Amino acid sequence: MKTMKLSRFPSVVQTEIFSSMELIDILFLSFCSKKLKKSIESCIILRLDKIISITYFSSKPNNVRILSSNSNNKEFMKLVPREEGRNRHVVRMNLFGIDVDCCMATRNHPFFILCNQQDGEQMLQIIHNYFRNFFGCSIEYHLESRCLDYIPRLENIKYSYISFWNEEASTQLWDGYITASSSQDYIRLNGCGSFENEQSLKLAQTKVLDLWIPDSRAGDILNNFNGIHLFISDGIVADDDVIQFLNSWKSNQTHQNLEYLSIHREGGIFQDLGIGLNPEKIMRNIDIKRFDPYQKMPIYRYDRRRRDWGKCEWKIEEFNSPHFIIRDADQHVASLEITTRGIKFASWKMTEEEVMRGRIQKTVQRTSLQNADPPRNPIKISKFSRLIQREILSSMELVDLLMMASCSQKFYQNMKSLMKSRFDKIFTITYKWRPPSRLNISSSSNGDDPFMSIKMRYELRGRPLISMNFLGMDLQVSMPTRNHPLMVLLNLEQEQTLLPSIHDYFLDFFGSSIKYHLNVKLLMPPFSKLKNITSTDVSNHIGVAAFHDFLAISPNQDFIGLSELESPLLGRNLEFARTKVLNIGETNCSADDILFNFEGRQLFIDDGIISDGAIIQFLNKWKSNEGYQNLEYFSIYVSPFKNPLNPNQIMNSIPINRLDLPDQLPVYQFAKKDWKLTWRIHKFSSPDYIVRESDQHVASIKIKENNITFAVSNMTENDFLKKLPVKRLY
Repeated sequence: MKTMKLSRFPSVVQTEIFSSMELIDILFLSFCSKKLKKSIESCIILRLDKIISITYFSSKPNNVRILSSNSNNKEFMKLVPREEGRNRHVVRMNLFGIDVDCCMATRNHPFFILCNQQDGEQMLQIIHNYFRNFFGCSIEYHLESRCLDYIPRLENIKYSYISFWNEEASTQLWDGYITASSSQDYIRLNGCGSFENEQSLKLAQTKVLDLWIPDSRAGDILNNFNGIHLFISDGIVADDDVIQFLNSWKSNQTHQNLEYLSIHREGGIFQDLGIGLNPEKIMRNIDIKRFDPYQKMPIYRYDRRRRDWGKCEWKIEEFNSPHFIIRDADQHVASLEITTRGIKFASWKMTEEEVMRGRIQKTVQRTSLQNADPPRNPIKISKFSRLIQREILSSMELVDLLMMASCSQKFYQNMKSLMKSRFDKIFTITYKWRPPSRLNISSSSNGDDPFMSIKMRYELRGRPLISMNFLGMDLQVSMPTRNHPLMVLLNLEQEQTLLPSIHDYFLDFFGSSIKYHLNVKLLMPPFSKLKNITSTDVSNHIGVAAFHDFLAISPNQDFIGLSELESPLLGRNLEFARTKVLNIGETNCSADDILFNFEGRQLFIDDGIISDGAIIQFLNKWKSNEGYQNLEYFSIYVSPFKNPLNPNQIMNSIPINRLDLPDQLPVYQFAKKDWKLTWRIHKFSSPDYIVRESDQHVASIKIKENNITFAVSNMTENDFLKKLPVKRLY
């Protein structure tokens, strides 16, 4: 059998071959020879740069899972005890420069490397050092160690989550690890024991330090800390430690980098033993001030890593306090809360006046660009014929087209004309926002997966950012990977303008054939500033004023779905009344105006309030053809206990006909969105109906104490009596 020699192919072809391979297969090839290893590194440097992090999960020296961020944190390699290979085919290979026993990857298992417990740390160090050499300096390395008496000594770890409970060995274990990987970005440490001054000094260089070590001397850590965020749980801190720290910060002697501090100890027996703080004593020894009680108290927001359902994620948490202190040198303030159980401290890095005005300014942290060589022999698409250009562009992802369109105005116009037929197949673009995450942007041509997202800085932690002109703006973006869309950084000063600018760009670029859907929890700026929206879903409270402004620039919508409506004012808005399909979950006010003004096709209210008079007026207007000419379906449910309908009064006010054969009723079918925002087909039938005088068209009607349903059949009474099924699909 003939073998394929990769080296004979041009570099472009080699790059395509390597890009289609799994990470573990690329590693295997790199073991073959130094020449092939260098060839791989040069061909796929852009792909390797998209691997943001590699994480080691260690529970024993010879039990380590190895994951990469570009594979959705799925393990691609695992260090396992030799017993794991008993029932599997074991292969001896030369990997990482040494001979090892291993088991090849299967559908259910990653690639296994077999080793003894005493050799586990050395094996992991060899693997780690190979990765550092192969992937380059752009990769971050994370360690999560859950071994009670072992921490692998790995160099240049950036993020650590360490647990150990061997008090006798704790000092030696920690000293070995922190010496190998000092000055980390983040350390979460659960354990026991205490640290000598030398270990405290090494820990103090960490940017974000989160400690849970019962009875540890928190004061030593606090006094030496040089990082940004410090969290200490169940450590011992004395009044004098707190006083010294606060006075030192006020005089600008130490802690210039500190942004947030939290030291907390559980109550109970420790307070009985007198271990708790004395807030009165501490506050007597510092010059403490209070924010103006007649103004809204400022809220400090910060990032904290939390473990939820076995997964570590950064979460935004909030802190506010009426008390603050002022630093003498620059008049910057820090919010402060002191209780018997601990202290919370938040440095605003601005003056009192700036804080009260809400001018929270954050400096953009520029990330160094990846050390990638520029592409050689670039292709000039404009030199090809229009037919070939169209074929090239048609094979590209939507987000890649958008990035290329941002290159120049000439290319932007050229792409609009070349891709018109493709853009016409993009039926919808959806903006979806559900806190705490920011905004995802998807298209019907991409399914449910977003092609772009807008993120805050904390959500892009650990991801390389590139400055580029994109969508007509100077933005910072994180490039798309296999598992993540293009991510655009949202700075606070852009909060009201970025999304409207992106939307306006889409309106011009894609043309008028595309429908734009908005799916948000709250309708507020910047969402209420989007024009020409054709479908809106709001899952929480709405601001009536914002909604009025929104409907003025996005009128005549196909669909509006509201989970709740509290104000009757919206029912009087004529643009709201012209919506083709209105779907309202609950109304805390009368729906009389909504029904009276409605000019659309379908109106659903799942839990509302409506008067018998409004329903009687509606039925008479439809019957006499004075209104509701577009209406196809109307249904409202009410509480039979609080706001019941009076079926007898309503039915006595208008002539109602009844079919004689209730088992052969015409069936009306209609589509309605469920709570998952999925369209589902529903059926309705009733023996009762009314006839419109002008054209003899029929509407089925059902009236009960808790509901009225009205369905227009759009056929004459003669046709209706033939029991033909009726279909109405949105």
